[in-house]
Amino acid sequence: MGFLSTAITLYSDYSHPPFVLPPSPSSSPSPFSAAAFTFTSTVTVHFLLHRYRHLEDKMANQDDTHDANGSRNNVEKEIKRGLTVMKSIIRARDKGVKFEVHWSAEDQLIEPNGSMLASYIGFLVRQHIPITCDNWRSPDLKVGKEKIWSEIQRSFHIDESRQKYCIQLAGKRLRGFRSFLSNKFLKDEEGKFVEAERPMKYAEIISADEWDNFVAKRRNEKFHEVSDKNWKRASKPAYPYKKGRTGYARLQQRILTEEKSDATSLPEHVLWKAARVGKDGAVVEAVQNVYDECETLSQTLPSTEVQDCRSVLSRVLNVPEYSGRVRGKGFGVTPSSFYKKPKTKNPTNKEVMETLAELRAQVLQLQNENARYREEMCAPEAKDTSDRASINCQPKFPEGISPCQLYLSSPTYRIVGKGKVHNTSGELLHHNPLPVGYMKVSVDLVLDTDALLPLPDVVSETTLMRDAVGSFVGWPSDLIFPDAETPTRPTHKVGKGISRRIESVASQKEVPGRKLKSAAKDIPTTSGTKSQIMMRLEKMVDESDIMHGAIRSIDFDEGVFGAAHFEIIAKEDMQQLFEHDELGIAVIHTYIWYMYVTLMRGTELCNRFNFIAASRINATLITKNPTSVKNDLVDRFMAAGDNTTPSLYFLPFNSGNGGHWVLVAMDLSRLIVYYLDSLSGDWSKYPSMKKTVDAAIIKFRSKKNYRNRKDITWVRVQCPQQNNSVDYGFFVLRFMRDIIALNRIDIPKMYFEEYKSYSRAHLDEIKDELCQFIVDQRII
Repeated sequence: MGFLSTAITLYSDYSHPPFVLPPSPSSSPSPFSAAAFTFTSTVTVHFLLHRYRHLEDKMANQDDTHDANGSRNNVEKEIKRGLTVMKSIIRARDKGVKFEVHWSAEDQLIEPNGSMLASYIGFLVRQHIPITCDNWRSPDLKVGKEKIWSEIQRSFHIDESRQKYCIQLAGKRLRGFRSFLSNKFLKDEEGKFVEAERPMKYAEIISADEWDNFVAKRRNEKFHEVSDKNWKRASKPAYPYKKGRTGYARLQQRILTEEKSDATSLPEHVLWKAARVGKDGAVVEAVQNVYDECETLSQTLPSTEVQDCRSVLSRVLNVPEYSGRVRGKGFGVTPSSFYKKPKTKNPTNKEVMETLAELRAQVLQLQNENARYREEMCAPEAKDTSDRASINCQPKFPEGISPCQLYLSSPTYRIVGKGKVHNTSGELLHHNPLPVGYMKVSVDLVLDTDALLPLPDVVSETTLMRDAVGSFVGWPSDLIFPDAETPTRPTHKVGKGISRRIESVASQKEVPGRKLKSAAKDIPTTSGTKSQIMMRLEKMVDESDIMHGAIRSIDFDEGVFGAAHFEIIAKEDMQQLFEHDELGIAVIHTYIWYMYVTLMRGTELCNRFNFIAASRINATLITKNPTSVKNDLVDRFMAAGDNTTPSLYFLPFNSGNGGHWVLVAMDLSRLIVYYLDSLSGDWSKYPSMKKTVDAAIIKFRSKKNYRNRKDITWVRVQCPQQNNSVDYGFFVLRFMRDIIALNRIDIPKMYFEEYKSYSRAHLDEIKDELCQFIVDQRII
C-alpha cells in the first residue's frame, strides 16, 4: 500500500493548481512543463493501480493454490506472508457456488478440494474458537462449533454425516495452531520458554487479554513438564515422517493414481513406508526392516487374527498404541471403522459371577467322575502294604510295556499326558535305579504342556512335560493308570528303547491315521521273509557292541543339509528297519545321506534338490521357539545360492502324535509348496508349520531383494496312501526317492503316473537300499 499512497499523493499534488512549473525557454513544449508532467503522472498512477490489482488477485490465487496443494508451504511460511483468508472460497460463496468434496474408501478427505476444505477449517477455527481453549469437548464451544459447521456448509456440498469428522479436524487444527504459537513465539532455539509480546500479525484474531491468558498457562510448571517430555519424544523420531502436509489419505490417493491401480486402499505398512521415503527416494534401513517384518507377518497371520485391536504394523513396531486410531492410516480412521468390527459389551458383575458358578459346578462334576473312575479301576487286591505302598490304590500292569495315562495331584488332580509304562524287573532310568514308588514311563502325548515333571531329569535338565515328549521319565506309580484307548503297538523284545522320534503336544485326534478302522486290518509289521542283505546286517548288529548300548556317530557331507551334520545310530534305530517299525529321525537322515551319495553327489541334481534336517525344523521346536526355527530355515535357503532357477527343498516334517511324518517340498522360485501326506488331510491340521514355512520364504526373498509378486501357493498332492499306522516314515522316504529319480521339480497334483500306489515291495526296497548302504559305509 505504500507505493500506492505515494502515487496518489503525487497525482493530487502535481495535477492541480496552485503548483505551476516555470515556463520553458523553447517554443516547443518542454518535457518538464506542467502539462507534460501532469500527463506522465497520470500514466504512472494508472500503471500502479493496474499493478496493485494484479498483485491483489495473484495473492488471492496464491492463497487458494497453497491450500489446494497442501504441502507446498509449511505453517511458518504461511504466517510470513500474512493471514490466510481463503478469498477464492469467499468469492465463490458470494456467487452462490459450492465446491464438491471427495472422500477415500476409509472416509478421509482427498482431492479434489480436500486440502482446500482442510485449510478452510483451519481458518474458521482460528476465527471462532479462542486459543485459550484447553478442552475441545467443553460445552462452552458449542456455539463456535456450530458456526464452523454452518460456514462449511455454505461453501461446500457436504453431508450431515461428515459433521463429526470436520469438527474433529477443527480441533486438530486448533491444537496445531496453538503449538505453532508456542514454538514460534514463546520458545527459544533450545526449546526453553521465553517472554514475548502478542504477535501483531494475529491482532485481528487474538486479543491482548486472550494472549496474556495463553502465555500465563504456558508458564505453569506442570505444563512445562508435559511440554518437555513431548518435545524430547518428538525431537528424534525413530522413523521420521517425510511428507509434510500431504497426509496419509492424499499420499495414498497419489500412489494409487500413479500406479493406475484399481485398489481403493493400501495396507497400513505399505503406506507407512511410503510416508517415510525422502525426496531422493531413499529408504533408511530401520524403515525397510519394519516393512519386511510386516510383509512376513501379513502373509502368515490368519485374516481373522489380523482384524483385532492391533494392526500388523502396530504388532511389528511393538509400541503402546493410542486408542481410537489405526497406525499408518492417518486422521479419521479408527479400528471400528477400518476393521468393521461390532462393539462388544463388557459383561456385568452379575454375569461374571454366574459364569464362575457354572465353572465351579463343572470342576466339581469332573472331580466326582474321576473319583468314581479310580474306584472302579482299583481292585482291593491291588493295594500294597510294602514300603512302596501309597495312600492311593495301585492299578496293576501286566509285565512288559503297556499304554497308560499319566496324572498329577498338585495343584489339582488331573491327567497331563499319555505314554507307556515299562513294568519289567530290574528296570533302570538313565542307568540309575528308580526311586521307591516310581515306575519308568515313556511320554508319547502331552495334554498339559506346562505341567512340572514329578521327577525332573537332572541329566538333560528336563523339568516340563512338553520337553519330555519322546523320552523316559520316572512317574509315581499311584498316578499311573491303564489307557485302553491308546492303540497297542506290535510286541517287541523286552528292554527295547524308545525310538528317537519327535512328538508334538497336539491331540491325537488331529491325525486321523492314528485311529484306524480296526487294528486287525493292519498289515503285519514284519514281512514273511527278509532279504539277504537285511539278515546279514541284522547278524552284524547282533554280534556288535551296539546290542550292549554302544552307539555309532556318523559325519555327513556338508552338501546334504547345507552345513556340517552328524547323526548317532543306536540299537533302536536298527530295529526300526528290521522290524518295520515307525521310523525316527536317525533313520530318515541316514537314508537322505544315502540318496545324496548314490543319486546326487557330483551331478546337476545337487542344484535341483536340497534337503532340510528334520532335527532342526519340527513340531516340537516350532512350539518352543518359532522364530529360531524360521531363521534356521532361512539360513538353509541362503546356503544354497540364489534360488532363481527352479529347485526343490525337501523337508521331512514330523507332525507329532506317534511320530507321523509328512513331506513338504518347497519351490522358492515359483513360490509353490507341495504337501505330501500318506494319511488323509492337508496342512490345515498343522497351522504352525505352514506359518513358519511361509514366513521363512518371505524373509528369504526379502533378504535377496526378490519381489514377492504373488502369494505362496500350497498344493496338496494326491499321493499314495498307507493302510496301517507305521508306514508314514517309509512313504516320505519313497516320495523323495521317486521325485529325485524322475528328476521332476513340478510334482503333479495327482502324483506321478509311474507310482499311483506303493506296495509292500516298494517299501522293502527302501529298507534294503539302506541296509546295503550301512554295510558299504561300514557303519556297524
